[in-house]
Amino acid sequence: MNIFLTLYHYELKKIIKRKLVWISLFICLGCIVMAKAGNLSGNYYVDGEVVDTHYHMFQVDSAYRRALSGRVVAQELLEETMTAYGKIPAAAERYTETEEYQKYARPYNDIFQLIWKWTRRNPFYEGWNADEQNLYDARTDWQEETWTELFLSDTEKAFWREKEEQIDKPFTYFYHEGYSVILKDLDTVGILLLLLTAVCLSGVFPEEHMRRMDQMILSSAKGRTIAYWAKLSAGISVSFICAVLMGLAAVTASLIIYGTEGFQTAVQMYLYLATYSYPISIGEACFIAYGVFLVTAVLMSVLVMVVSELLHNSIATLALFTGFIIVGVMINIPSQYRIVAQIWQSLPMRFLSCRGLFSQRLVVVGRHCFTVWQTVPILYVLCGTAAAVAGVGIYRRYQMSGR
Repeated sequence: MNIFLTLYHYELKKIIKRKLVWISLFICLGCIVMAKAGNLSGNYYVDGEVVDTHYHMFQVDSAYRRALSGRVVAQELLEETMTAYGKIPAAAERYTETEEYQKYARPYNDIFQLIWKWTRRNPFYEGWNADEQNLYDARTDWQEETWTELFLSDTEKAFWREKEEQIDKPFTYFYHEGYSVILKDLDTVGILLLLLTAVCLSGVFPEEHMRRMDQMILSSAKGRTIAYWAKLSAGISVSFICAVLMGLAAVTASLIIYGTEGFQTAVQMYLYLATYSYPISIGEACFIAYGVFLVTAVLMSVLVMVVSELLHNSIATLALFTGFIIVGVMINIPSQYRIVAQIWQSLPMRFLSCRGLFSQRLVVVGRHCFTVWQTVPILYVLCGTAAAVAGVGIYRRYQMSGR
C-alpha cells in the first residue's frame, strides 16, 4: 500500500503540474460563470430601440415571482391570471409591449406560461376559460401523448400513473429560478466536463511512450500492475476534483445570482419537466443531476486513459473523444427504435442533460421498473470497472518492439 500511495502521489503531481490542466479548468470555470450571468447582460430592444436592460427586467420579474410564491395553482389564481390578461386590448399584435400587460398581466406571467405549456395553446390569442380541472386534465392528456410518442410499454405507463398519484395536487407555486437555471444549464456544464477530461487525461499514458520511459517502467518491480493502477487512480482523482469544482461553480453562481428559494418546489413546476411524474422536488432533482455528473466524470476519465493506452497517442485519443462527443450531441435516434434510442440517450454527452437524465423511458427488470437516473449510473460504474480491468492487460502487453 505504501508503494501504491507513493506512486499515486507521484502520478498525481505529474498531472496537476501540467499547465494544460489548469488552463483548461479555468477556461471551463469561466465559461460556466459567464453562461450563468450572460442572460442578465445587455439591453432589450424593440424595433431597434432600447426598451430596458435585461438585468432590470430580471429584477422586476423576480419580484413578481416572489410575490406569487406560496400560492396554490388552483381556481382562484387561474381566474386572477386570466382576468389580468383580459385587460390587454385584444387587437394588440405584441401584447407584451402594451401598458396593460406591464401593469396588470406581467405579475402573473409565470402562471400564464404554465397554462400555455400545459394546455399547449396560447390562452391570450386562442382563449381559455379559467378552469382548474381543465388545466390538470390537459396536463394528463399531454402526459399520455408523450408516453405514446416515446413508445412506452403498458408496464411503464402503469408505473408513471402510480407515481403521478403520489404527487400532491393542486401544485403550489414557489419562486425557484436558481434551481431552474441549474437544471437548464446541466447539458452545457456536462459537455465542458467531457471535453476537459479528454483534453487533460488523453496524455497520461502516451506520455511514457513519447519520452521512451515505457520499457523502463514495465521492467521495474512494480511497473506492470501497481504503476498502472496508480496512474489510473491519479487521473480519476483529477477528473473527479475538476467535476466537483465545476459543479460547485455552476450551483453557486446560479444560487447567488438567481436566489436560493424554492428547493421544495415540485419538479413538475419546471416547465421542461412538466409531464414528469416522479414525486421529487426541483432541489432534489439538482442533487440527482450533479450526483450523476460526478459518476460520469469517473467513467469518462477511465475510458479516456484506457483508450489512450490502447492507441499510444494522445492526439488521436483527443480527436476520437471530441468527435464522439460532437456526433453524440448532433445525432438523435428516433423514438420508434426504442432499444437503440434508449442506449444512445444513455451516452454521457446526451445523458447529462435535463431531458436525458429525467427521461420517462424506464429500465424494466422482471416486474420492477427503474428510472434511468437510478440505473444508468450503476451501468457507468460497471462499464468503468470493466474498462479499467481490461486496461491492465493492454498496459502489460505493450513492449518497446510494438512501436
